[in-house]
Amino acid sequence: MEQAAVSGTYVYDPSRPPAAVPGCPACLELAAQRAEARHRGDASAATDANVLFRRHLETAHVD
Repeated sequence: MEQAAVSGTYVYDPSRPPAAVPGCPACLELAAQRAEARHRGDASAATDANVLFRRHLETAHVD
């Protein structure tokens, strides 16, 4: 298993779903999309949201 990597305000841990950075509207929107997909039971959409979430975190929150 990979180790968690710390960079800027974002901690990448492949064993856990991405978490929103406090105060970031884009993070909150992506977390809401993932939660809605999970609520609907749509695992594919939840996975898609996680992919978009990780891309956002890597581009917006890594120094």
